[in-house]
Amino acid sequence: MRLLLPLFLLLSTAVWGQVSDTTTIRRLQFGVGAQYYQHGIDITPGVNDDVLGGAGAHLAVRYFDTPLVGFQAELGVSAAGWTEDLRQRADDPPLNYERGFTYLELQLLTQLSIGRGLIQPLLQAGPYLSFPLAGRETLPAGYVIEETLPRQYYGYDFPFRPNYGAVVGAGLNIEAGRLTLQFEGRYLLGFSDLLRNGDTVAATSRRQGYGGRVGLLFEVR
Repeated sequence: MRLLLPLFLLLSTAVWGQVSDTTTIRRLQFGVGAQYYQHGIDITPGVNDDVLGGAGAHLAVRYFDTPLVGFQAELGVSAAGWTEDLRQRADDPPLNYERGFTYLELQLLTQLSIGRGLIQPLLQAGPYLSFPLAGRETLPAGYVIEETLPRQYYGYDFPFRPNYGAVVGAGLNIEAGRLTLQFEGRYLLGFSDLLRNGDTVAATSRRQGYGGRVGLLFEVR
């Protein structure tokens, strides 16, 4: 998956070079969108973790000056996190741990919109940058946090630590005059750790997620 982003950007550059000299358009759109992701965490040492669902909303700007390749920027609020089962044995009572975050998130995407009809398949990819706005933690009642050195991240306040990574998406643009309706599935992969190495037992702590989004954009002339 980490190889997909540079390959996509290389393809975008090649296609841009082929079409930019032959056809020039000016299309600027503004819009809004909503999303729902299943987020998790890539954490080591490995834990018995699971995904946590979270919704989000964003403002978007989309610009094309060739028929095929353009750019889309999104700024919004996203909910993320993960859950863990802290049971030591399968026949023990459930011990569900949950950690959630709210992020202010910026995504800068290169977009391929294929075709010129009503329905146009789209592919897009690019980096994201997120800033934590709030966090929450739910520990099982009566759970005793094991004392270790470095310490456990259970009961630990995560620092204000921006994180970054890449987003890859595929879906459809439905073009109706000046309006564009987008349906898309996306995969998010974090490249930075939520916790500093050495602060806790977590050697790595990186976001990952997948889900769908819908957006509505209006062309400004």
